[in-house]
Amino acid sequence: MKKFLMLTAFISVIASPSLGSEVYIDQAGNSTNVNVLQQNGNNRINTDAAPMIVNGDDINVELVQDGDGNVAEIYIQVSANDTNYEYRVEGDLNEILSNINGGVDNNFVAAVIGNDNTITLCKDYINSTCNGIQVNLTDTTLNLTGNNNEINFALDGADATNIFNVGQTTPSDFNVINLTQTTSVGHIVHVDIDGDTNTVDIVQH
Repeated sequence: MKKFLMLTAFISVIASPSLGSEVYIDQAGNSTNVNVLQQNGNNRINTDAAPMIVNGDDINVELVQDGDGNVAEIYIQVSANDTNYEYRVEGDLNEILSNINGGVDNNFVAAVIGNDNTITLCKDYINSTCNGIQVNLTDTTLNLTGNNNEINFALDGADATNIFNVGQTTPSDFNVINLTQTTSVGHIVHVDIDGDTNTVDIVQH
């Protein structure tokens, strides 16, 4: 009989505005729920040297950061299938770097409210270059409200849908969205923008 590791984790951190908090997650196993809530800004989820690792199937990851100057670094391993990953942030000068390396039927949703935030989703990010996800059927959705934000997505998988909604509730200006798709089949992109002086760069190979 096949056995699965089942784990449900909820982490809630309320930090002082000056100190912030740090959470480090290294998870392996199937049918897992990971929920992280960080408030008051200057928080961190993992680091460049030790990114958050999620390895397994049928995983739900929900990360919520509130305030300014937060950082989240997530690495989804090659065997992560059927993973739902949601990141929400409200504030300014936040940074999220997410790497998905392999797997199928994954779903990434980011909701950003604020200014001067950077969201990067790719297989690896080296020397400011975002290289694509080597995975099929990974759908991405970005809901963005705010100004002067930068979004970098590089996707190599086939049969994926990428949705960008900018200025859903309030017109949003001076945002930059870069999307690169390199697989020859199944590219679907929906872009809905309300605001001025936004830049959208879509490259499909």
